[in-house]
Amino acid sequence: MTLRDYFQLVRRWALLVVLGSLLAAAAAYFLTTRMSPVYQARALILVNQRDNAASAQTVDNINASQSLTKTYALLVTSTINLQRASDVLGGTPGVDTLDKTVSAAAVPETQLIEVLAENKDPGRAAEIANTLANIFPAYIDEAQLPGSVDRAQKNTVFVAEPATAPDSPIRPNKKVNVALGLILGLVVMVAAVALVEYFDDGINDRDDIEALGVPFLGSVFEAAVPRGADKATWVPSIIEAAPGDTLIESYRQVQASLAFALTAGDVKVLLVTSPGQGEGKSTTAANLAEALAESSKKVLLIDGDLRKPDAHRYFSLPNSSGLTSTFLVDPQALPAFIGRVGDSLSVLTGGPVAPNPTELLSSRKMRATISALAEPYDVVVIDCPPMLGLADASLWMPLVDGVLLVARRGKTRRGPLEETIAAVRSGHKPLLGVVLNGSDRKKSYKYAYRYGYGYKAKNSER
Repeated sequence: MTLRDYFQLVRRWALLVVLGSLLAAAAAYFLTTRMSPVYQARALILVNQRDNAASAQTVDNINASQSLTKTYALLVTSTINLQRASDVLGGTPGVDTLDKTVSAAAVPETQLIEVLAENKDPGRAAEIANTLANIFPAYIDEAQLPGSVDRAQKNTVFVAEPATAPDSPIRPNKKVNVALGLILGLVVMVAAVALVEYFDDGINDRDDIEALGVPFLGSVFEAAVPRGADKATWVPSIIEAAPGDTLIESYRQVQASLAFALTAGDVKVLLVTSPGQGEGKSTTAANLAEALAESSKKVLLIDGDLRKPDAHRYFSLPNSSGLTSTFLVDPQALPAFIGRVGDSLSVLTGGPVAPNPTELLSSRKMRATISALAEPYDVVVIDCPPMLGLADASLWMPLVDGVLLVARRGKTRRGPLEETIAAVRSGHKPLLGVVLNGSDRKKSYKYAYRYGYGYKAKNSER
């Protein structure tokens, strides 16, 4: 990936990553406010080592004092001292609870022991810390040899600073938790984006198509459903689009690329198909036929889907007769089944659904029919079923001069498109290219001016 690819990746996912991170921070804040606060009180104990004249004020004596302080720090939270503290406190909290909520540690480079106690009640936390510190001197005094009656020969400890009730809790820390939630959310979202991008095999842009080694003919923008129209039945048509609409411009660009490919490949009969259903091949075939007709070419659109004919919906034509009906008539009678949409565009609908479409497509009659239909036209566009899952598209292949594939952004997967490309190439027919359908209008380039012309047709011609 180039630096530009990374920049586009960041732009595509930035909003989602930011929203996910903020949501995690908000969740952390909410959970923090629901948590009970915990207070911590601190008491300090000073350790006095017995005098040693031989080593007073020496480094060894200082080190020995600090080592003794560390030892005593461990004894503060010994079972015996905790039990005594629990007894003084009336048995509550018990030894197990004290072992989890109190701690003692030697303050580095000093002879001080820091006793810490935690509790949901700040006053109770101070009481526990003071109790533990106050009973410790007696414990040390008893632990030394009984024969050392001279107090100067004993190590002594005393409370240097009693604990006081804290004003603010040590946890939860709202600022820290929110910051951690934000960071964690950011890490999770970035990891999720990385996984999605790694496993995403969808066809989303021009680079995905050209990476398969096939020509890219252009992108067709997502058609905007008019206000009040039924989304289930409405079909986009550039004839009905407003002049200057991005739908018109996208088909104009595809038509220009396709016209060059048709001329270069000496293609007259063009097959339009796609890997699977719902990828916009019928819409693309109909609108490209209209665009080619507006470029001063005499065009015939044939609905080659003998199972689910659809072309008649795009042009409001009857489907009582069509391609399937031509098998019963003489070639001279074929023009009677063709509907006129404009001066340069004609449409042959699919006709009644045939019970045996594969037999019809593989018959000699179909080959003769297509040859007779194509003779008076400059370009014949055939809309056929998807390539994968049915044999119909493969049976259409010997009857055409070239193939155009339609992929839908975000829906068409790399694997099926590769399989479709391989199937076309195995049929030894030129693959003119791939049209990417369903591109986002909002991401298209905005022009500072509008063209004063567009694809139109009079109602009488419809």
